[in-house]
Amino acid sequence: MDLKRPIFLFVFGCCLTHCLSGQGHPPKRGKISWHVSQDVAELEKSTRRPSLQSGYRIQIFLGSLEDAKRFRQQYILQHPNAMIYISQNIPDYVLRYGNFLSKNEARVALKEIRKEIPSAIIVDDMVEPPRIDLKD
Repeated sequence: MDLKRPIFLFVFGCCLTHCLSGQGHPPKRGKISWHVSQDVAELEKSTRRPSLQSGYRIQIFLGSLEDAKRFRQQYILQHPNAMIYISQNIPDYVLRYGNFLSKNEARVALKEIRKEIPSAIIVDDMVEPPRIDLKD
């Protein structure tokens, strides 16, 4: 069941009601908080999909699936915060590093990576957008 439409209609209705009831009064500033049941929160988290956009990654490996898994594990042990993605490039598998929105960002990272992996190259790919921290 697609929940996007009912959620949109609910939010739109709330906004419309707020706008209509507040006409003629100066806007009030405050904090908005949403209270939802744990079931609804879990459902939202389970259906959330990362949005992807055009960008660049650095290809650091090309080979068999077993070798790719081994290389990825070794690389992550040496670089714990590295974002490494595995995908199939028939008949082989590739490992790609990072989520770069600009080619310039990728070039800067490539200079460092080539110190360890001279064969690394920049490739066009769909990447995850930067995460936004919503802490108060």
